[in-house]
Amino acid sequence: MVRRSVLALGLLAACSGQEVQISLPTPTISVLPDAIDFGAVVALDQDGANPVNQRATETVFLENTGRADLDWSLTLDSPGFVGPEVRKGLLEPGDDLEFELAFEPPTLGPFTGTLTVTSNDEARPSIEIPLTGEGRVPFAPDIAINPLIVDFGDVELGNVAQRVVTIANEGDAALTLGTAEQGGAGTFRLASGDPSGTVLLPKASLPVLVEFTAVQLGGDSGTWTVRSDDPDEPALDVVFIANGGGEYAYPEAVITNCPATADVTQPVRYTLSGVNSTDPDGGALTYVWSLVRRPQAGDPSNVPLPDDDVETELTIDAAGIWEVTLVVTNEAGRPSVPAKCVIDATPIDDVYIELSWAGPTSDLDLHLARDAAPFFDVPNDVSYCNPAPDWGTPGDPTDDPRLALDDSDGLGPEIITLPMAPDGTYLVRVHHFDDGDDGAVTATVVVYADGDRITETSAVLGRNEVWEVGQINWPDATFGTSTAPVFDAGGERECDL
Repeated sequence: MVRRSVLALGLLAACSGQEVQISLPTPTISVLPDAIDFGAVVALDQDGANPVNQRATETVFLENTGRADLDWSLTLDSPGFVGPEVRKGLLEPGDDLEFELAFEPPTLGPFTGTLTVTSNDEARPSIEIPLTGEGRVPFAPDIAINPLIVDFGDVELGNVAQRVVTIANEGDAALTLGTAEQGGAGTFRLASGDPSGTVLLPKASLPVLVEFTAVQLGGDSGTWTVRSDDPDEPALDVVFIANGGGEYAYPEAVITNCPATADVTQPVRYTLSGVNSTDPDGGALTYVWSLVRRPQAGDPSNVPLPDDDVETELTIDAAGIWEVTLVVTNEAGRPSVPAKCVIDATPIDDVYIELSWAGPTSDLDLHLARDAAPFFDVPNDVSYCNPAPDWGTPGDPTDDPRLALDDSDGLGPEIITLPMAPDGTYLVRVHHFDDGDDGAVTATVVVYADGDRITETSAVLGRNEVWEVGQINWPDATFGTSTAPVFDAGGERECDL
């Protein structure tokens, strides 16, 4: 009946001389997403076996939004990308379907491909969806930073704006962040602290608060380079933009006389200089020195002094990483990005023992006994009252231990070194000599052998208690932790000379 009516209408129109256009129902295809990035996925190993669950998947949505049946088919010829078993079919008007697309990289490196969807939609007979992914090694860190472009928007003069940048480890091994560097405008600041040296476990993340202070009317831009041990992305650049961005000239801070390494056989003082810092306007500069990182055992009073002059001095008294920054500001109030001086303090002696404690008024003493000699035994127990006994060849100080640093006013550190250790065993002890106003405190001992850290351990000690930490074995350069309980020293509180 319908066909006869349409034919009759067509004949009637033809007889009357009118031109009639008849619109038939058509299919309309809709495909999402329009591009897929699978990220980094562990590649096939050399035997051709993909480790369990080492594949990434994404869902593709296909819908017929037209008024006629949609004939569709899929084409996927790129290596590494895996499509569904059913690759063609029919969708009635209003129907939809979804299917899974997978990425299983056969080798290391980047992969690109295309998923092509063809159909009888005359307006869009062929749709191409770009595919990307990367094959990576197993058990490796994988850094991700979001966002990589940080726009602070419009910030009025004198105001401060904040944004959060998240550093994540999407790999399956721990990620260690290297030394970060800023460039461009010094008005951008890592307000939550420099994350350099931070270790992120797999799937962990670290939020970093970034501040911008508007100190001039023009726009500002800067960069933050984040380094890490990610094998294929060792450095990522984060871009900072405020007030539309710009290339305004800022002063540059430069630190000279910065040693890359330091020997901590004994405390050593360094002079750092900012004399080579410059201002593009040629004006005078002001200086701000800061200690942003120090080892746990480092004395908190050891900070750059003076902190507001062109030169400063820093005393290094503990093994580990020390980091000093310098910010210079010109007469217009524009700050530089921080210049960094990173010093790796490492002992060079055969044996290096370091004691620190969490008490600002207590006094703890470090002891080192040869062949498990009794407590305060002279000359076989090194301590504050027996600081430099002659253990090796008579008259040769290189094979003798010494108390390199004695601290009696809280926190530590105390250090005992043995430059050239004679073969044997050495027992490390800690004595809580006086608690001051602290009561019981946590003591921490770090032991280096031949320049390598072989142990770090802690214990809680009350006044006059003795902790037998463990035994250093030489020349094996090993450490055996003691299981002996903490004991009261009783009346043994000084050397029996």
